[in-house]
Amino acid sequence: MIELPIRAGLFLAAALLAPATPDSASSVRPDPPTVVAVRAEHPPTIDGRLDDPVWLRATPASGFRQVTPNDGSEPSAQTEVRVAFDGSSIYIAARMYDPDPAAVVGRLGRRDGTTSSDLFSMYIDSYFDRQTAFLFQVNPAGVRGDAVFANDREQADDTWDPVWEVATRTDSVGWTAEFRIPLSQLRFAKQEAPVWGINFSREIFRFGEASRWSWTPNTEQGFVSNFGELHGLRDLPTPRRTEIFPYVVARSEHVEGTDPDDPFTDGSTQRVSGGLDLKHGLTSNVTLDATINPDFGQIEADPAVVNLTAFETFFEERRPFFIEGASILQFGQGGGGDIYGAPQLFYSRRIGGSPSRAVFEENGYVGAPDATTILGAAKVTGQSGAWQLGLLNALTGREHARVQDSTGTRRAEEIEPLTNYTVASLRRNLRDGATGIGFVGTGVMRDLRNPSLTFLRSSAFTGGVDFFHRFGGGQFLVNGTLSGATVFGDPLAIMLAQRSPTRYYQRPDQDYVRVDTSATSLSGYAASLSAGKVAGHWTYATDLFAYSPGFEVNDLGFETQTDRVFTGVRVSRRWLEPGKVFRSFSIGATYAESHNFGWTRVGRSAYLGGGGTFTNLWYAGINLSNSFRSLSDKLTRGGPLMVSPASWNAGGYFGSDYRRQLSVNGSATYARNEFGGWGWFTSFGLSLRPSGAVTVSLSPEYERVHALAGYVTQRADDVAATYGRRYVFADLDQTTVDLTLRLDVALSPSLSIQLYAQPFIASGDYTNIKELATAGTFDFVRYGVDRGSGIALDDSTNIYAVDPDPAANGAAFQFLNPDFLVRSLRSNLVLRWEYLPGSTLFVVWQHGRAGGSSDPRFRLWDQTRDLFTDSQANTFLVKMNYWLAL
Repeated sequence: MIELPIRAGLFLAAALLAPATPDSASSVRPDPPTVVAVRAEHPPTIDGRLDDPVWLRATPASGFRQVTPNDGSEPSAQTEVRVAFDGSSIYIAARMYDPDPAAVVGRLGRRDGTTSSDLFSMYIDSYFDRQTAFLFQVNPAGVRGDAVFANDREQADDTWDPVWEVATRTDSVGWTAEFRIPLSQLRFAKQEAPVWGINFSREIFRFGEASRWSWTPNTEQGFVSNFGELHGLRDLPTPRRTEIFPYVVARSEHVEGTDPDDPFTDGSTQRVSGGLDLKHGLTSNVTLDATINPDFGQIEADPAVVNLTAFETFFEERRPFFIEGASILQFGQGGGGDIYGAPQLFYSRRIGGSPSRAVFEENGYVGAPDATTILGAAKVTGQSGAWQLGLLNALTGREHARVQDSTGTRRAEEIEPLTNYTVASLRRNLRDGATGIGFVGTGVMRDLRNPSLTFLRSSAFTGGVDFFHRFGGGQFLVNGTLSGATVFGDPLAIMLAQRSPTRYYQRPDQDYVRVDTSATSLSGYAASLSAGKVAGHWTYATDLFAYSPGFEVNDLGFETQTDRVFTGVRVSRRWLEPGKVFRSFSIGATYAESHNFGWTRVGRSAYLGGGGTFTNLWYAGINLSNSFRSLSDKLTRGGPLMVSPASWNAGGYFGSDYRRQLSVNGSATYARNEFGGWGWFTSFGLSLRPSGAVTVSLSPEYERVHALAGYVTQRADDVAATYGRRYVFADLDQTTVDLTLRLDVALSPSLSIQLYAQPFIASGDYTNIKELATAGTFDFVRYGVDRGSGIALDDSTNIYAVDPDPAANGAAFQFLNPDFLVRSLRSNLVLRWEYLPGSTLFVVWQHGRAGGSSDPRFRLWDQTRDLFTDSQANTFLVKMNYWLAL
């Protein structure tokens, strides 16, 4: 029972006590290079010619070294970069030499998109905190990219769209890029002679080659902490940084199939609305972002899913206001990555989500909003002294459903209360970014004056501290978190929290937690700790984390399971120098165990996988895993323990050379358990560039599952052997097919069209309906076969009737036929035109169709045909914003 914690502890000790010497196979990193900026008496003309007098006085930054394919080697062509500044801007002149200028690749694309081109990028750490960087990127066709990097991670937030200029030109010796970055778009401390972090990179597309000016061996960890330094800046003024983005939206919605007698909608609505976004520099390195009545109508729709679990589906945030700068508000960041096992205390999709209360009116009509209105939101981000800070506050409105009963009487029902959300973060980095500590807190306050909403928690608070520490020349890392959460509310709300799928306090075969129907609060904690070697060819780590049963963060965070103690070890070996077959290759293995707080082992698994990139830029990999038999405290959904069968899983993936006009990729996974359940998943991707301005991608996916314990329902019955309840399961055959289509057409660097479409079909056929025979097993009693007088389906009502155990006077019961077939089509067509710097026009067509039945027979072609006869919904939207700099 305790063998793994002992093993993990020994592994942790080995990691901490390992000699602080570089990996013997690693290259030695030189001291960070420096480049000196010169003052421009007259600003250069941004035309890509590089013939302005200031560039003759600037000493170029050179000496780039390859990152791929030959790490540390001389690049195939040289690059020189010069830096200048004045009282308003930073200027960059980049000369990319090329032995064959006619072969330079520059394709049109949308801003921040992937254009499969040559690229030049510059990264500015103007905070000089060795954690945060601003990216400005361009390809030879003038297509721009910009993003923010945080927490020393090479993971970009590309929703940041500053206003800046760049011009490119291809000539007889290669190509050039000339930038003007207004100081108002950067964040920096007020100093007489500041030093900034800076780096430059170049990609030569036809060679599949990337190089950097401030080079670090790719066996080492860190990104911004490895930048060079920019010197020579002096007396930079505090820029005026107030930007206003007023916008107006015209929307027309049309829905087929609405009830003609519905008093709340006739299937067609039109409206015009407006709002305001604001950016204001509180200081030279602290910024206020605010939005009033935000509209996100141009955002791509969430993908369709069928969720048969007890847990909610996680959807990625797509709204720019909440994405930009979000990394500073996230808990468990630092050390170059996410801290393993850190809980997600902030999940921004909670703000403005669907109303919490559903209203039904028999023989009547209900009109309710699909989402909660965000009245306003504001966030403050930046640097204050040595501290990095973030604060977000949002207010969502009280929502009502309009109801008309069978007599024609109307009323309003409150379905969502007035709610305030707050997230605050404070971080401090030490030792030039090698050590850091952070604090994050969240709060939710709801106005629950309406008694119908007492099932919601009135308030919820979380707080936590995270840390990381790199040592041994950056070879080793230890990091961890400690957090707590408390929720308050009516006894009904707290009882629902105790009985929720996250924790299931009502489980009958445990004695360490209980449902308290009088409680008005619930509290818990979470802790995590990881340590290991993170740089070099060999890496390894041990991970431990624990979430107590009462840990509840879902008012503003995201968590599906608490009551867990996890321990694990992982090791990997990387070969990063090109050989005769591979450019790079890696193999990794893990072993992990999970227990609940009653020390029941609820999971144990082992994994082995490897893959690499071939010299022709194709890539492939395989993986194997085994989950050992354990006990599940979730499968019966609040009932007793049940065996989770042992299973094995095998998979593989491949992809072709991304430089080609046509590239493909694919993956496949097969899993099987010890009792004969199985599952098969496969996906395929195709990307086609018929011209330099058009990209088409198709991504079909197919999934087929035969499960032996598909959950159906449960019923109380005093004579049932499983603690007085019957837990009903069935064999489940589930089939899912979906296709994601994307089309990107760039008419110019500022005008583009994007199409997203996803047809989706899924079916579930429940057969061999049965109940769990004995707690703690995977044994079942089949209705009408092993016991009982049988089971019958009434086709007219689609309801099953079961007499489970007549001999023991078991209570008969009914349940709705769980078979299903669903289909949908979701699509967005968006024209985006940046008609002036910072000002954008969107023209959007959103289209959706949906249908289904209780007949689970999966007939792909019939369902595809029916999909285009289902009732449709169309939304046409025009949104225009205008950038004003004050």
